[in-house]
Formats: sequence, C-alpha cells, structure tokens
Amino acid sequence: MILDFQSNHLTTVEDLGQGLFRICSRADDALFSAEILLDVKVPALDIRKADLAVKRDVLGIVPDLGPAAEKLIGVRVGPGMTKIVRGLLGGPAGSDRIAEMVLEAMEMLVNALTVPELKKGMESGGLSTRLEMDGPKVFLNDVLIGEQTVGVMADNPRLKNSCAAFSDLD
Repeated sequence: MILDFQSNHLTTVEDLGQGLFRICSRADDALFSAEILLDVKVPALDIRKADLAVKRDVLGIVPDLGPAAEKLIGVRVGPGMTKIVRGLLGGPAGSDRIAEMVLEAMEMLVNALTVPELKKGMESGGLSTRLEMDGPKVFLNDVLIGEQTVGVMADNPRLKNSCAAFSDLD
C-alpha cells in the first residue's frame, strides 16, 4: 500500500491601502481544503470582513461556519483574540482547525506590522538587516530578519513559539 498525502499551508498579508489589510490563509491537503479571508482596518486592528470557505472536507467534520464568520466582524487583532476566535469557531459545535487558521492569519498581520518596525529600529541602531546572499530565496528567522532581531524576539516571551515564524527561537 502506498500512502500519498501532501499538506500545504500559505498565509499572506496584503496592504490594500488606506489602512486596510487583507489576510488570506489557505490550507490544502488530500482530505481538506479551506480558505480564510480577513480584511482588517488599522489603527484599530478590527476585522471589517471575514470569509471562511471550506472547499473540500472528505471526512465531513467541519460544520457550516457562515454565521460564526459574521460574528468575527468587529473582533480586534490583539489581546483576547485567541479566546474569542476559539469560542466562536472552535469547540464541539465548530472546527478547531478553522479556528487555528483564523488565529494564524491574525498573527501574520501582527508579524507584517512588527517586522518593518524592528528593521527600522535595527537600522537606526547601526545594525544591518540586508541579506547577504544571491537569488530570490526567502528563509525564516535569522536569515530573513537578521540574527540580532531573532535574539530580540527570543527574549520576548509573548513572541516565542507564538507562530511558525517564531518557533524554536533560542
């Protein structure tokens, strides 16, 4: 018997201008496919639009979360978001996987807003954030944002292990 299973996850943050960001999180594997779209307005960081689309659910374990997605409108990206999102989308009446995808999307917005500020701070302190390699390759952690920034993040217990980009910071 040959087992063929692939799993792909992609989360992107796009600046739409006028203080509006669109976060798209996609998960796709042999049994499940879903897409989360969130429009978030700054500076309040509140969700203005939320779309949850389950494209494939072979096991049939994800209920219709359309009404719950509407309740995400107005939720702030910030303190308390984990409890709110898990309460609205997770648990026995929802889908923990969808809830975690929404949380990942929200965390990526925080990363997208934080990393440029960290780079500015490093550059004003005389530290270089430029990559010293050829090609359009993107690497995580120390190569992308600089070894010094990884050290700063590792010292911050709120960032450590908060998402895939900050896992295993030591």
